[in-house]
Amino acid sequence: MRRIDLEECVDSTPLNQEETQELVSLVETLNEKMRSSGASGSELAFGLGCGIGLIPVFGVTLLLLILRLVSLVPAMLILVVGLVGLASISALLASLARTNAHKRVYREIANPEIDRFLNQHPISRQVFDNLAYQSLPNDAPLRDFLSPALNDGGEISPGVE
Repeated sequence: MRRIDLEECVDSTPLNQEETQELVSLVETLNEKMRSSGASGSELAFGLGCGIGLIPVFGVTLLLLILRLVSLVPAMLILVVGLVGLASISALLASLARTNAHKRVYREIANPEIDRFLNQHPISRQVFDNLAYQSLPNDAPLRDFLSPALNDGGEISPGVE
């Protein structure tokens, strides 16, 4: 995980080192809540999609075999194609579930916690977003909800208001 340089942040923001560490800790905690919620939601969606979808795929294949509309080889091909399609649809559902879980956790938990932090500390939301964005790894779900300000070079500046 890439971390911000706390000394640089203390110099460029109205937060002292302890407050900056508190911000980083809060951001890491919120990000972990979002990550675990998204993972459990996507696992559940994928499992349900595959579990419920297996019944029709096997049922249709078995029905075609029983009615002797297809032989064993085409039936296996139908089964494999059906399973691949089922896995694709389940993966799509899992991705949507993860995205929705992230949105829900941000709306219900992360945003109120961020607002509470901002009410207790003398910084703007923009400075918070800049510092939080820099303290998170590139694949952090919380990063998708932050709006850091970019300087002329396209880099995030921790002290920009």
